[in-house]
Amino acid sequence: MEPCIGSRFEELDSIDSTNLYAMQQIHAGKARPGDAFFAHAQVAGRGQRGKTWWSAAGQNIALSVVLDTTKLASSQRFRLVATMALGVLDWLQSIHPGDWKTKWPNDLYHDDRKAGGMLIENLQKGGRWTHAVVGIGINMNQHSFPGHLPNPVSIFMISRKRHRCADEARSICQFLDNRWKQLMEGGWTRILEDYNENLYGKDKICRIKKDSAVIPCLVKSVNEQGQLIAGENNEWAFEFGEVSWVV
Repeated sequence: MEPCIGSRFEELDSIDSTNLYAMQQIHAGKARPGDAFFAHAQVAGRGQRGKTWWSAAGQNIALSVVLDTTKLASSQRFRLVATMALGVLDWLQSIHPGDWKTKWPNDLYHDDRKAGGMLIENLQKGGRWTHAVVGIGINMNQHSFPGHLPNPVSIFMISRKRHRCADEARSICQFLDNRWKQLMEGGWTRILEDYNENLYGKDKICRIKKDSAVIPCLVKSVNEQGQLIAGENNEWAFEFGEVSWVV
């Protein structure tokens, strides 16, 4: 039986990137499925498309978990994205119920402000998807951010309550494990439904940038392949990396 996510939880004082550290542990044969790595300070955090994840030391969550993905096909990678995003959303609702959404593909929003995000990195061996490292960054106790970040928010700014980041990271692991078990037990249809029920911008006109054109379009859903479906008649199916949101 596969260990629960977070059954082994390693706290690190300072690290370049928890995802990079987890990858190194896998390559060294030291990581097991379910292992979780939490850093009090992350000095070179990474986001999507090579962006930097900026985080003040000691004030936020930087967490990476290792998963065995051999029961999933490479074509099913969005299943993992949706499952992990919902696990974090479940946790967010537990600490401060409110208007939490997942912004396709894997940002975490409260109202129209970004509270966190995920970066999932994958390992393959012999053409088979063997492992995923799920990196999660959450703005927790931070109350000021650099001016170049367009719309950040923290749990403290929303709730006016401070939290122990390591304790909350352990709690996230429990919620991730619940959703992961749901996926492994054949619950993908419900997971996709839940993801779409909590989709940022759903049934609203949003501005999507493709190449140099900004397209105002009605956001409808995300399909099983992870494409963003938009337009009055579902005429657009955007791939991740093909478009970006315009704030």
